[in-house]
Amino acid sequence: MQGEYEHFGVFWYRYGTPFDKEPVHGICFYFNDVPKKTVDDLAAFLQGKFGGQLLYRQARGFLQGSKEFADGKAVGILANEISLKFNAPVELTIEFEKATKEEVDSEAWKLPAGKALPIPGPD
Repeated sequence: MQGEYEHFGVFWYRYGTPFDKEPVHGICFYFNDVPKKTVDDLAAFLQGKFGGQLLYRQARGFLQGSKEFADGKAVGILANEISLKFNAPVELTIEFEKATKEEVDSEAWKLPAGKALPIPGPD
């Protein structure tokens, strides 16, 4: 990746990612100052691995109905593949369901507070 502001992120939320008023379930990605060819390559790479119907909303792509996973090893492998394929640094953020503010603040998982995010959604 080139440029000071050029970056993208790949994510999955357990309860879906907002798309207009309804959540879309599946792998999603966002992009900022990324050339269209790179966005198209990222979309094709993810769709080839996970399937799903490709939808766009502003600077976000959604693979509606794609395969979902939360296995740590699979996440690490995907992060490494993305880093190598797109020559980009990788940063992982993990969501914890039903994590209390006190648990996050006390660094119960030995992660920086900004990397241990609560999962929004129904209880």
